[in-house]
Parts: sequence; C-alpha cells; structure tokens
Amino acid sequence: MNARLRIPAEWERHEACWLAFPHLANEWPLGLASAQKSVAELCRAIAGPGGEPVRLLVRNAEVERRARALVGASADVEYVPAAYGDCWLRDTAPLLGHDAEGALGGLRFRFNGWGGKFPMPFDDTVGDWFLAHVGARGATSPLFMEAGGLETNGAGTFVTTDSCALNDNRNPGLTREAFKRNLGDLVVVERLISLRRGLDHDHTDGHVDMIVRFCAVDTVLCMRPAEGAVAAPVLREIVTTVQDEGLSVLLLPPPPDLADARGAPLPATYCNFYVANRAVIVPTYGVAEDHEALDVLGAAFEGRDVIGLPAHDLLCGGGAFHCVTQPQPAAP
Repeated sequence: MNARLRIPAEWERHEACWLAFPHLANEWPLGLASAQKSVAELCRAIAGPGGEPVRLLVRNAEVERRARALVGASADVEYVPAAYGDCWLRDTAPLLGHDAEGALGGLRFRFNGWGGKFPMPFDDTVGDWFLAHVGARGATSPLFMEAGGLETNGAGTFVTTDSCALNDNRNPGLTREAFKRNLGDLVVVERLISLRRGLDHDHTDGHVDMIVRFCAVDTVLCMRPAEGAVAAPVLREIVTTVQDEGLSVLLLPPPPDLADARGAPLPATYCNFYVANRAVIVPTYGVAEDHEALDVLGAAFEGRDVIGLPAHDLLCGGGAFHCVTQPQPAAP
C-alpha cells in the first residue's frame, strides 16, 4: 500500500472550503472590523457563486455572532467552534489530500509562527484539531513550513521558495535535496522547482502562493515584471526560472506599489486567488490593473466565473484570499 498522499491541484473538486474568522485585535492594528468584513465577503463568494460549502472556524460565541451578522443568513456556511490564532488557515491547517486507497490525509508541518515573527496562541495546535475533526490521517513532517509556501499541479510537481523553506528561522542548514526528500516521504513528489526568493515585504519570507500559481498541469501564472517597479527584478527571475523548468507562463499584471495607512509597503499580488468549484476569487485593489488581471484569470480558468473582491484590508495583515482558505478535496 502507498501511504503517501497525492495533494490535488486546487482546481479539482472540493467538498468544502475551510476559513477562520479574524478575532485578534492586536493582529489588526489598522482595523479588525475591516478584516472581518473582508473574510465575510469571501465566505459569501465561495459559498454562493463559488459553489462550495464553507466551514468557518469561530473562536467563541461572541465571534460567532459577529461572523453570522456579517456573512448573512443566505450563505451555505457552517460555523465551527475551535481554538485557533488568526485567520491564516492556509498555513496553520494541514494540506489535505488522499492516499492510494482514497483515504483522506493531511500533510502537517511543524509551525513556529512564520519563522518566529508572529506567534499566536493555538496556531501550532489547530492543525491537530483539524485532522481529528475531519477524520484525516496525519502525515507529520519534521520540517517547519507552511502550506502557503508550496504550490502543486496535482501531478507531482511542486514549487517552493528557498527564502521560506530553507530559511534559518525555520530549517537551519537544510538543503533543497533534503527538503525534497522529506516532502517525498509523505506526499507524491515527482519534481520540486525551487525559486530563490519571493516578494519583498512579504511577512512570510516569500511564500510561493504570492508569486507562482498553477492553472494547468504544465502552465503557471506569474506577474509580469514591469520596468521600474520595485518588484521587477525578483519577478523577472521567477519567470525565467519556471520557463527554464519547461513550464508555460501566463503573465498577470503587477499591481502598482501599494502601502498601508502608515506607509508600510505591501506585497500586493494577483496570484493569491482562490479556485472554488465554480469560480475563481481574485484579490483586487481598486486600480486599473485589476481589469487585466481578471481577464487573464478568466481565460486561464475557462468555465469558471471570475470574481474580484477588494483585498487591501486583508493584505495589511499579511496575505489575501489563498492565505485564508484551506480546501478539503472531494473523495477521488
């Protein structure tokens, strides 16, 4: 029996999408209420036109009341009480897949608050609760890592960044070869593509879900290097690397350089979209580039609706729609 998990591509069918409602005011100094409204709007989009039931973690009865008031009664949302840190379930919940027998399992990395920068109570334990709640077997890695640092095509190819996976604040002394070997012990890995680094100003040390996303087995979406833009050199390096690996590249526009209310630069991206069963939910920023990004993604995911939602408020907390979602794949 092959106990390794096949991690599906995100465009494969989901049984549900898991999210967590923001509740820690100190993690949102520029506005917890705005972050809560953004997550509520995302829940409605996924559960409505996205065609996917939502299971929303809520910390307590007061948080649940707030969530229900913002989400509304019409959405297909189940409220699940749990102990968790904040809303970044992509990184704190296990990455789900199935073994060769079709049994649900979850790739569970060790978690240290994104390299020790943002420790929150229960973020290192919610993954174990999650596995028990969904009845999944845990595939537990000895490595410190987050699922937002991995992207897969569902056919054994993974993309990651050295700046995250090999960072001394997670896995000091680890090599690319050792990372691939450790990953391959638990999940089906045919090829690992390692990028040197991700976006500047990314709190996660450069998660790959901000820069490279698969839209087909052999095709990725990357942001176009815009002349003179701060991110142009790293985007140019990313595009060259994935092309050298034989992947086709579709180019999204880069958003203009954005900042939060205090003037701190933000890692704005169109790559942090979520692929639901019937729609693609795309972060937008109220800029002209939004329209081109939606057009490119509409062509890349033909047959799905493309829904742009404002993402600036979530981005001020460190991520966007992919960062706060964790799909539960349907049984094969």
